[in-house]
Amino acid sequence: MARFLATLIFATLAAACVSGEQKRATPRAPPVRIPAPALNGQPEGQPVATTAIPAGLRRAVVADAARRFKVAESAVVLTRAEQVTWPDGSLGCPEPGMMYTQSLVPGFRVVAKTVAGELLYHTDQVGNLRNCRVQEGPELPKPAPDR
Repeated sequence: MARFLATLIFATLAAACVSGEQKRATPRAPPVRIPAPALNGQPEGQPVATTAIPAGLRRAVVADAARRFKVAESAVVLTRAEQVTWPDGSLGCPEPGMMYTQSLVPGFRVVAKTVAGELLYHTDQVGNLRNCRVQEGPELPKPAPDR
């Protein structure tokens, strides 16, 4: 009886080892990481310090925000920046009826803040920028429109 029990245990263990080896031998594809969807159709950005933005580009954003809100440039603070690769030359702010280059454009997403509100800028790396969204506080004047 003991010999029968020992044989049964040995056979069970041997079968388990064989089935484990067969499972390991089956090739499997590596897992695929699915990228996070873009937010509101916008590409994801990598947060960076505002000092990582080229100085000329920072000055252009500050000057434009100061002009729009009619404040001194010293009253504009760059509060947030992300390094982004835009899908085309529209820099993420396409206008109806306009044509844009169809190549990837490295740039930044920058938030400029004043006491009058915030402006969101999309830029490339050479100085082109677009104001894409206005965020204002309650009862504050809107910035002057582009001319």
